[in-house]
Amino acid sequence: MAQYDFIPACIIHRRDYRDTSLLLELFTPKEGRLPAIAKGAKSARSQKSAVLQPFTPLLVSLGGRGEIKQLFNSELDGRPFALNGERLYCGFYVNELLMRLLERRDPFPALYVHYMHTLERLASPESADQCLREFEVTLLQELGYGLLLDYTGDSGDPVVPEETYHYVVEQGPIKASGSQIGQLLHGRTLLCLHNRQNLDEMGIAEAKQLMRRIMAFYLGDKPLKSRELFKGIH
Repeated sequence: MAQYDFIPACIIHRRDYRDTSLLLELFTPKEGRLPAIAKGAKSARSQKSAVLQPFTPLLVSLGGRGEIKQLFNSELDGRPFALNGERLYCGFYVNELLMRLLERRDPFPALYVHYMHTLERLASPESADQCLREFEVTLLQELGYGLLLDYTGDSGDPVVPEETYHYVVEQGPIKASGSQIGQLLHGRTLLCLHNRQNLDEMGIAEAKQLMRRIMAFYLGDKPLKSRELFKGIH
């Protein structure tokens, strides 16, 4: 990235920095996740703060030699995604996953495209649960933690829609037996996740529990702030 060139970006986190500036965490297609300071963005004469919001496609120019870049200019690269109510917390959740799981300066151009598409879908009447599950599966795949969903993790047999399974993280689905206890899910739920197909009501519930357990494995013990905020409104 040459200094002062405009590049696409979206803000996945922002906080106040000193009296009049903002410290941003940007997600970009070619540079990955990177931090930047928007100097004077909060001053009374600046219009930057209104533009520098999450869920807003941007073009930004950055410079500086250190790890934390300086944001020189920014402009809209499309209409902001209108996330309201529970959809807003879904957006916070997606951004927090990127903050927690992506290393800085590690580019994921395909994930960036999928991220923007996810925001677009969250701003539509489409099922938020469906959008989030597909994003989680794609995120893990891009990070090299792709989930085995269409074959069993022990025998390598194809997953059967009508059968029930236990899912072992980093191994895959194991066909359930009568003596096993714990969360069960149907093969059709696994196959819908694998094929990015719409989940039915039961599949939505099963997939949510499955992905919560898998994401917790990779996120570690630190709780998600977005989930705590969502609980707070309920």
